[in-house]
Amino acid sequence: MDAKDEMINRIAALGESLIELKDRIAEVVNDYSITRPAQIVPADLESHIQRFIAAKRIDGLSLKTLDNYNRYLHQFARYVCKNADKIETDDIRSYIGSLSVGDNSLLTITNILRSFFSWLTVEEVILKNPMLRIRSARKRHSTLRKFLTCEELERLRNACQTPRERALVEFLYSSGCRVSEVVNLRLSDIDFASRLARVTGKGNKERLVCFSIKTKLLLQVYLDQRAGRSNALFATSRTPFSPLGVRTIQKTIQSLGDRAGLSTRVHPHLLRHTFATLSLNNGMDITVIQRLLGHSQLSTTEIYATASLGYIQQSYDRTVI
Repeated sequence: MDAKDEMINRIAALGESLIELKDRIAEVVNDYSITRPAQIVPADLESHIQRFIAAKRIDGLSLKTLDNYNRYLHQFARYVCKNADKIETDDIRSYIGSLSVGDNSLLTITNILRSFFSWLTVEEVILKNPMLRIRSARKRHSTLRKFLTCEELERLRNACQTPRERALVEFLYSSGCRVSEVVNLRLSDIDFASRLARVTGKGNKERLVCFSIKTKLLLQVYLDQRAGRSNALFATSRTPFSPLGVRTIQKTIQSLGDRAGLSTRVHPHLLRHTFATLSLNNGMDITVIQRLLGHSQLSTTEIYATASLGYIQQSYDRTVI
């Protein structure tokens, strides 16, 4: 008989009332050294977490964000105790269901897991991403960002009549820039070969943003036909060819929305919301979106982590046969 069985038999032999039983059990237990079996994180998963954190450090994430990643991923690893390629959707659901945290923390943890498993998929550590079947929780009492659907975005594009309008709409959408960032852009800030732009955002912080091939071509058409010389990326059409102001860009985009017959009021920041939402729905890592938008905190970006009806329908059509 081992110590465990001996202890069980001694407790079972107690013939005390329920009131006295707790104290008597404590007396028995004190004669034993009791430990919980250690939950050892598989070396495979531990290694992948360390590599993932290193990759995110290179990406420029803040120390606070990296600490959150490290803490929650190791907590998850201790819970599942499996190699990365053995983890299933139900394992993740079980872990999320075991958490006693608020809505905002739950959203953060879910998106950290989403980022981690997306990275494992890209790195070809796993063949199938188990997070694809798990939707992000929504922040309670938060205002969901409005955005244009793919159809509405296309209607806005079709409403453009001049090269400047086409280039402006495409740059605002594909870069995700704030209108204040766009008005300060100079031609010297643009690298057409790499399709990168150096913008100065809030807090006078510089960052690099990307823009699409379509944007590059439309910008080149606009710049080739533009009269006069100006170092501004978007300039007025009359001398002295000064940079377009915030109000001018706002009026231009609103006018295009009216011209396209869109029911919602269209403004430059709506195109930034559209970039973030459509990129997330199409599988872009939320931490990449965070960096492109210039958000210092991941929680600011997480407000876009909501599935649109169109995205739900597309996901359904891809998975249900």
